[in-house]
Amino acid sequence: MTGSRLEIFRKTSPSLDFLTPMAALLEEFRHGNIADRHRVHEDAAIRSHLGGLAAAWDEVFPRFPDQPWKRRSFSWEFHRGRRDVYLRGLIAASVPAELDGGSRLIVNPAAVVGRHARALAHVLPDHEILGSDIDDRGDRVYQYFGRWKYPGQRNYRFVRENIFEPETERRPAAVVFFGACGAVSDGCMDYAIATHSPFIICRTCCHDNIAGNTQIVRRPSLFNAFFNAKNWGFARYKKKGKGFYFCERYAQEAYPRSRAARELMNSDTILAIAQNAVDSDICRSLIDLDRCLYLRENGYDVMYREELFFAHKRREIAKG
Repeated sequence: MTGSRLEIFRKTSPSLDFLTPMAALLEEFRHGNIADRHRVHEDAAIRSHLGGLAAAWDEVFPRFPDQPWKRRSFSWEFHRGRRDVYLRGLIAASVPAELDGGSRLIVNPAAVVGRHARALAHVLPDHEILGSDIDDRGDRVYQYFGRWKYPGQRNYRFVRENIFEPETERRPAAVVFFGACGAVSDGCMDYAIATHSPFIICRTCCHDNIAGNTQIVRRPSLFNAFFNAKNWGFARYKKKGKGFYFCERYAQEAYPRSRAARELMNSDTILAIAQNAVDSDICRSLIDLDRCLYLRENGYDVMYREELFFAHKRREIAKG
C-alpha cells in the first residue's frame, strides 16, 4: 500500500459505523433469520447491512478475491486460500510504508506449520519474520518437506509459544495471522495491542469456538456434521486444559469484547451466536463486528470485510 493509500485509510476508517450493522444483524438473529438452506436471506442481509463496509474496503484496498461458491459450503471453506494470498499481498504492500527506520519484525502468532510466515519472509527479505505456536512439530515437518521452496531462508524463525501467555517485550512492526481458531484470534489481537503493534492484518476463523464454546446447533448437512466432529475434538483439548484453543481469560463472561457491543447484547447472546456460527454468516459477522469495535476502543482504526481485518494504530496514539 502506498503512503497515499494509507492516508485514504486513515481518513476513511474513523467514519465507518460498525454498531448500526451490528444492531441490524442482531435483530436478524433474534428473529431466527439465519442459516436458511440456500443462504438467500443471509446473502441479502449481509449485502444490505455490511455493504457500506465492503464498499469502503474496495475504495482503499485491491479488488477482493472472487468467491463464487455457495456460502457455508466445503467449496467456500476450501478456497479460503484465495483470501490468504490476498492478505499476504496486503501485508507485503502495507508494512514497509510505515517502517521509517523502526522495527522490521513481523510476528505471525498461531502460525501452525509456518507456511504463510515463510511466504512472507520470501517476499519481504528485508524484514524479520517470526512465527509462533504452542506446538513446534508442524513447523519442523514443514521445514523438512518445504526446504526446496525457500532454500537458505535466513529471515524466518519459529518460537514455541502459547498465544495466551505470549512474550510481550517484542515491538513488532505488524502482527499478522491467517485463520486463528476461535478465541485464539482474540488472543492474537490482545497480543498486538499489548506490544503496541502499528498494524494488525489478519483473517479470523472458527467463530464457533469463542467464549469457551465447543457446542454447535446441529443442522442436516455434511458441512455441519464435519464441524460437529471438529468440535468433539476441540472439546477434548479443552478438557485436557493444555491451552491449545481455550483460556479462562476468554471464557463466556469475556464476551462481547467491546463496551459498545455490551450495550446491545450479553454473554448469553454471544454464546448462542457462537453456537450458530458454523452455518451462519450473520453470526460470524456479529462476532467480527464486536472485534472491530474492540480494536477501535483500543486505539486502532479498522476496516473489515468477510473475516479479514486491517487495523492501524491511530497516529496520535502511535506517537504518544
